[in-house]
Amino acid sequence: MVDSEDAKDVLAVIGLHEDADEDCNNALIDHETGLDSTTVDEVLDHLWKTDQIEGILTLGGRNPSLDSIRRVLPERDRLWGAEGKWRPYR
Repeated sequence: MVDSEDAKDVLAVIGLHEDADEDCNNALIDHETGLDSTTVDEVLDHLWKTDQIEGILTLGGRNPSLDSIRRVLPERDRLWGAEGKWRPYR
């Protein structure tokens, strides 16, 4: 189970960087939150599978390895469309 405080920290970092010039990814979130990479990956996995974030799946050796992460917000369109959603068949 994902710790709600860890999820809040990860979402806060995503919120700060999602529209910046620098891509928001696993490594950036590790650095900004101070959380270990396993915890960040678990939180991102949960947020992605519950459709709270969108991102581009990359070959980064992490599960999931996401790039260009953004929050999914009711008042805005998805930037990445179906490509940014979690798909169980991957």
